[in-house]
Amino acid sequence: MREEWTLGSSMAGDDFDHGSAYASSAAQQMRARREQFIAELVSVTRAEIRSLDDDSRMVELLHASITENVIAAIHFLEYGGDEADVEAPSAALAYARAMAQRDVALSALIRAYRIGHGRFVDQAMALLAAHTPADDALPAARQLVHRAAAWIDRICDQVGVAYEQERDRWVGSRSGLRQHWVNELLAGGAADIAKAEDALDYRLDRSHVAAVMWPDNVVATRDVGDVFDRARSALGRVLGTSETALMVPTDEREVRLWWPIDTIDVATVRSVLEHSDLAVRVAMSGCGHGVEGFRRSLSEAERAKVVALSGGSAVGRLVCYDDVAPVALMATNMPDLRMFVQRTLGALAVDDERSGLLRNTLREFLARNRSFAGTASAMFLHRNTIQYRVAQAMEACSASFDEPDVVVNIQIALTACRWMGPSLLSSSAATR
Repeated sequence: MREEWTLGSSMAGDDFDHGSAYASSAAQQMRARREQFIAELVSVTRAEIRSLDDDSRMVELLHASITENVIAAIHFLEYGGDEADVEAPSAALAYARAMAQRDVALSALIRAYRIGHGRFVDQAMALLAAHTPADDALPAARQLVHRAAAWIDRICDQVGVAYEQERDRWVGSRSGLRQHWVNELLAGGAADIAKAEDALDYRLDRSHVAAVMWPDNVVATRDVGDVFDRARSALGRVLGTSETALMVPTDEREVRLWWPIDTIDVATVRSVLEHSDLAVRVAMSGCGHGVEGFRRSLSEAERAKVVALSGGSAVGRLVCYDDVAPVALMATNMPDLRMFVQRTLGALAVDDERSGLLRNTLREFLARNRSFAGTASAMFLHRNTIQYRVAQAMEACSASFDEPDVVVNIQIALTACRWMGPSLLSSSAATR
């Protein structure tokens, strides 16, 4: 039996017909389901449009944009108001500007809005169908579709303008010009190398080490430029080059850098970052040569950045691709990597203190050719403690050292956990 709504007084004024009132009631029901709808829409948008699924910061901006847009759309549908007064939420405009800075096509952004609009209308129409009397169903549906279309058109116009304005500003600046030429080189097409070198003031016919750098969250946006400049100078000194690194902003809170060097003293670089007041994190590549090396070095730095973001502060301020290459390659598919780790480690793939101790001990043991004495010396523990922990860890994995292929998989999974930690593990509460 159809459950019919009792019309409330949420619409502005008494001149709305029953169709408008039932559309308003659908919005109230949407508000009650808001959090679930937002979570599903974020997931669908990331899956459908890969260019929006760039990194953790862009995902956070996407989530904020979708959240504010959904709240604003529900409010507009529930309370009415003049269509001309619709204004895009601040988070939506911020996300549009970030997209422009990263040179993501405007069409991808607009498609994301169309996906959200379609799912919003589908869910609201389902609520109408379940609760609206037959005589009012068509007027209510017409009103809902009209107002949702008017809202999305206004929002798309405004975020489109914000995108184009930021794109013009960004490209018109020297930073934007450098980004343009770097993007041309990275695209792999027939870029004019001589013109690119002249615009970038950076030679490409030599060795390169690339890095991606981003500030701590506590650093205010107005201070980011100064922090980046100081970090570039400090790293240039420790890397032993007199030439200034090529530094190209990705957006307002991230830069890409290239140094013309062919060796890296990783330990010294890490020490400088960990013991200075530079509030930045860095993902660094191995060495590449020529134009192809210029491209590959950034790709490696970007992969190292994925590991750094997943591992969080536990992995320190510097992550080098050469240290994490196998994990970085696997991290391109996080759901499958998480499944591999949890299947391989079994009960050991739990994010708690005891499991962490067992994982670390087993990893050190395998790295030292299964030497109890060597592991005990490295970890400053008694040999019997190492033997006990190793036995407990292997029991948790339901594995035996008599299975060499299984042991190899365990070692790979333990290495992934070392660098990416909680993002691959089950919570202790979920396990219980």
